[in-house]
Amino acid sequence: MPRKGHEMSIQTAKEGMRELATKAQDTVSSTELSTAEKREALNKIEADIKAFSDEIAMYEQAQRLISGGESAPEAKAADAERVEGTRVKSLAQQVVESEQYKQAVGASKTRARFSTSLDLKTVGTVDEGSTFADGFPTGQGGAAVLPQFLPGIVGLRFRKLQIADLFAQGATNSDSISYAAETAFNNSAAGVAETSAYAQSDDALLRKVEQVGKIAHYMKATDEIVQDAAQYMSFLENRMVFGVQYKEDSELLVATGYPSVNGLLNRSGFQSNLTAGTTAAGAAPSAVIDDVYKQVSAIRANAFLEPDAVVVHPTDWQNIRLAKDANSQYYGGGPFTGAYGNGGFVNVDSLWGLRVVISAAIASGTILVGSFQMGGQVFRRSGITVEMTNTNDTDFVNGLITVRAEERLALAVYYPGAFGKVTVLW
Repeated sequence: MPRKGHEMSIQTAKEGMRELATKAQDTVSSTELSTAEKREALNKIEADIKAFSDEIAMYEQAQRLISGGESAPEAKAADAERVEGTRVKSLAQQVVESEQYKQAVGASKTRARFSTSLDLKTVGTVDEGSTFADGFPTGQGGAAVLPQFLPGIVGLRFRKLQIADLFAQGATNSDSISYAAETAFNNSAAGVAETSAYAQSDDALLRKVEQVGKIAHYMKATDEIVQDAAQYMSFLENRMVFGVQYKEDSELLVATGYPSVNGLLNRSGFQSNLTAGTTAAGAAPSAVIDDVYKQVSAIRANAFLEPDAVVVHPTDWQNIRLAKDANSQYYGGGPFTGAYGNGGFVNVDSLWGLRVVISAAIASGTILVGSFQMGGQVFRRSGITVEMTNTNDTDFVNGLITVRAEERLALAVYYPGAFGKVTVLW
């Protein structure tokens, strides 16, 4: 601590500040002190230096008043030394005041040759750093650079949900759907002469039953994420619902029955399956296009229904859409105009006037043609429900919450003949 009273001189204060500077350097370089202990020691040194500085300022003021406004030579010298001791010198100042520079100046006055190198102190560069850890740069000043936080969560992308919307929709409060379907009608109606016997016709009915299946899944979350990240929990609930819908989209086509639904492609009674163009691999796109129209005609002629959609895998649709004739003209029109320049480009996917549903829910190599609205109907026992609990298994003692989502539904296919397949062997 600096001494109290007027007996303190500028020289004593200067020596005290130098001692404190050395002490500060030793504190920073110490390997025995913790960071907290170093900080406490430096705070005390800083307070002592300020006390010396205040004492010097008071002494200088007194000297100016005594000398009529002019500082005493001793005060001026002390002031210069004080500033020099507490302020970081610039690079130019270090060069000018270096012994090498003074020698070089002296040599130039005597026209003598002189060469030397300047030995200047350097300090570490404060930078951001290029390697990131936990989202922050690792350079000396990296902690001061905050990233720009974007709102929301960037989720994965999935195929568009389209299959369920093709069918008619219905609701049920039972665990099964039962309906009577006419399977055969032998119509013997004919002209009858007076007093002649009538011809007998026959009709056959078959009761069909569709069991309501379930599509469900669950996830676990910690108590902390539920309490601290409301945004993520909202995202999670949406994901749970989407997961059920995503599975439903494909199950309506390919599932093989309970405990799920009985998918459309698992039924018998379709129009005769066509293999595009040939039974061997290497079918031409034009043959695929022709066979799609043959299925349209078969549905019209045999099921007496009008097809309303074609379901095709993206890669199969690509092959069809890029098909060209012998003149290298696109069948469906080029990227800018219609076929052979007739009309502009139409950004609607259609084939033979039917809506084309492009979906990876159907396997590549199978093209489905159908009268979906008249041929089938989706019955839902309940909408998609999302529930949460912490009493499942050991969730309570482990601080977990189980989130589950489920739906129950069935697919009734009234007219299997309203659908037809084209198997493609590219």
